[in-house]
Amino acid sequence: MDARIAVFRDRFDRLKRDIAVKARSNGFSHEIRIVGVTKGRSDEDALALFTAGVDHLAENRWEFLSGRADLCLSGRSPLWHFIGALQRRSLRQNYRPVYSVDTVDRPSVLPVLARLAEQAKVRQNILVELDLTGLPGRSGVREDNLDSLLKECSGWPELEVKGFLVMGPPPEDRAFSRQVFRRGRALFERFFSGNDHVLSMGMSEDYSEAVAEGSTEVRIGRYFFGEAGE
Repeated sequence: MDARIAVFRDRFDRLKRDIAVKARSNGFSHEIRIVGVTKGRSDEDALALFTAGVDHLAENRWEFLSGRADLCLSGRSPLWHFIGALQRRSLRQNYRPVYSVDTVDRPSVLPVLARLAEQAKVRQNILVELDLTGLPGRSGVREDNLDSLLKECSGWPELEVKGFLVMGPPPEDRAFSRQVFRRGRALFERFFSGNDHVLSMGMSEDYSEAVAEGSTEVRIGRYFFGEAGE
């Protein structure tokens, strides 16, 4: 496991340097959080990545996240994000308080999530997931429904909207990626202010474009693990 930790630490350090250079070259000086996506990986891999310095980790299925929520190292635990599709039945069966639920995209999940947070005696951080691509079959709220969803969110004191998650288009079209992320940044600046809010844009294949357009958080799996990540 020590060799695995060393590999992750080296990749993490190189990624941080690359992100910092890209951000500065595009006029951004804010800190950019790196979330390690551990879906499809073993508990040992998740713990090794955390040991290498990646404090924020993400899963896309509640049953896996719930099973890993108690992973710890010297009394410290990862800060977990949920990044999968929200399904009310799975929520009811497997929810545990996490650092952030990043994929809220419709009003129907709000009462379930709020009730579970209330039962757990927490105020649950959430991100609203946006679909700005216009492509069919994508998750996320469309821009013309965003105001309505944010108003719905504000009616649940158990939930705190911290920002947006923006999924990019297929990464082959880098100009389109930049366009989508640029619009995400514009909406973020319209609705949020202050350093405690989050604009989660960019994964292993398109983080460069996302950082260039002002992302404050990237979700990285393949870069660390290969094809099984993200």
